[in-house]
Amino acid sequence: MSPEPALTGAIAEAVREYGPRRVPLEVVLSAAAKVDHSAAVSVDWRRRVLTAITSLEDEGMIDLPKTRTDRRADPPLPAYVTRRRAPSEQAETLASIVWHADLGWAALGDERGEWSTAERSCLALVNSWLPRRRGVVVPIRERSLEITGDDKALETWLFGSLFRPGRLTLELLECEQCWPPVHRRILGDSDTWLLIENYTTYISLSRRAAELGFDGQIIWGAGNQVRTRLRTLAACGERPLECWYFGDVDAGGFRIARSAWQCVRDLGFEELRPAKGLYSLAIEYGKRRPSGRTPRMSGATAAWVRDWLDESLGDVCLAVARSGERVVQENVGVEVLAATALSDWFNDR
Repeated sequence: MSPEPALTGAIAEAVREYGPRRVPLEVVLSAAAKVDHSAAVSVDWRRRVLTAITSLEDEGMIDLPKTRTDRRADPPLPAYVTRRRAPSEQAETLASIVWHADLGWAALGDERGEWSTAERSCLALVNSWLPRRRGVVVPIRERSLEITGDDKALETWLFGSLFRPGRLTLELLECEQCWPPVHRRILGDSDTWLLIENYTTYISLSRRAAELGFDGQIIWGAGNQVRTRLRTLAACGERPLECWYFGDVDAGGFRIARSAWQCVRDLGFEELRPAKGLYSLAIEYGKRRPSGRTPRMSGATAAWVRDWLDESLGDVCLAVARSGERVVQENVGVEVLAATALSDWFNDR
């Protein structure tokens, strides 16, 4: 059986993006299922996944365990895969670290080889900084700049592996969360969120949503800043029961949408779903115009778009994005929205 490019590519991307080098089988299967919905009914599903995994091993991307296998179905699959180090990384000898007393858990994890290169580098920087604490609490980006040289680095880790219970804390780093305001219209208490990429469309949709009795929140995603806006809400203890998204139909818009989708998953929210009706309205009423930029979309992102929007709508939107043209969401403006009901926004048209 030959490896399938979409399946193999999805697994490869999941392996690259997963923090620790050891990637559980559940993560591999989830990534594969995202690009192929036949998992639940296909009799050869596990064999196809095994073929993809084996091809990645042959390419030198991953190593498979010799004994740890999942035998709940046939054929057996490795219980995990291990991402190989890059050649330059393999050649490096990890410098030993004399860990600060407050990082005993990090020292134990280091002995066990649990940290990815990025995690260990971040911890080493924190370790070097801890003796210089001055008892002054500052915003997290100021502290991040001091410790890592990157003002956003600590925010990236804040909702991830290094800030789990018993690990790094804001108190230890003598800093506080400092998030930008989130522009949103709260129309009810249903915990349903609709994220909108662009501010103009956010305004028009908010007004029409109020007229139609929408009882959730309309939130401006602020384009490429959508991850920060989602983290702001998470830091305030808010989480949706339903989370929807609507953005531009072009390569950049779908990169932003996928970034929001991944952030929602990282934060443990309910799955970010596309407002298919609004995307369909954009295609129906919008004019395709040159984007002015060369479209750049990876095969994995294209596969994600097709899966996220479903095949028929996804194919139409991908044709626009790949052509170098775009349909901006402002096409779904006041006059178009005036003829819609709420069901037109979220359902297939």
